[in-house]
Amino acid sequence: MDSILDILTIDRVDEDNFITRAIDSGFPGLYGGQVAAQSLLASCKTVQPNQVPHSLHAYFLRAGRSSLPIELQVFRDRDGRSYAARRIVAVQNGEVIFNMSVSFHQLEDGPDVQAVSMPLVLSPEESIVQGVPRGSQDIQLRDAAPNSDQDMPHCTWTRSVTPLPDDPHLHACVLTYVSDFYTGLVEFDEFPKNPRTASLDHAMWFYRPVNMNEWNLMDWHPQSMAYGRGHYIGHIYDQQGRVVAGLGQEMVVRESRSPAHS
Repeated sequence: MDSILDILTIDRVDEDNFITRAIDSGFPGLYGGQVAAQSLLASCKTVQPNQVPHSLHAYFLRAGRSSLPIELQVFRDRDGRSYAARRIVAVQNGEVIFNMSVSFHQLEDGPDVQAVSMPLVLSPEESIVQGVPRGSQDIQLRDAAPNSDQDMPHCTWTRSVTPLPDDPHLHACVLTYVSDFYTGLVEFDEFPKNPRTASLDHAMWFYRPVNMNEWNLMDWHPQSMAYGRGHYIGHIYDQQGRVVAGLGQEMVVRESRSPAHS
């Protein structure tokens, strides 16, 4: 497996066009968190260093392939005094597989409050070690609220094993990378025991700077499941209980036709 820093290394073709390097010929599918993180990274390379992402909204349009590089086209929709907006289109084999809108903000002084609280869960040291479902083995995952009736965790500590440089853009990209692991829909008793799932859309709000060298808690909650789609939301907390990000995702949810397919 490539390291997270290898995955988040992209080559600049020209001012607003990039191509990824990471190739995984051992798995045909493309992990959604990877293309989302790489697309965010491409957009970060077109703004000022003091402008950080505060939100992103993405759509997964076609299944990508891990064995091929991804072309990333960035469109500069706006450059304002405090905010900047970018659109990113990800292309493989001449077809658009993913698109994303990102808004950036130059941080400013103001009130700092939050209405949500980190749930009472096991500490990272007490939590159960999880294997990374897909992608970089630099990422650590630990189930903070084990439930023997569920195959996947919904409340998970995560961090990077590889030390990351002090770059807020990079830490936001790593958080985006891990944010597509698992799903809050497992809390529904009706969630299929042998599911066939695929991400449809993905939204994140970056409330505060995140440090992915330290443990952060991903806490997902289901909202609805109907007509073959499921929606869940959640928050990401640092160990001090500060909410650093919010998330919403909708997925295709179907019962797999084959017991061997999950």
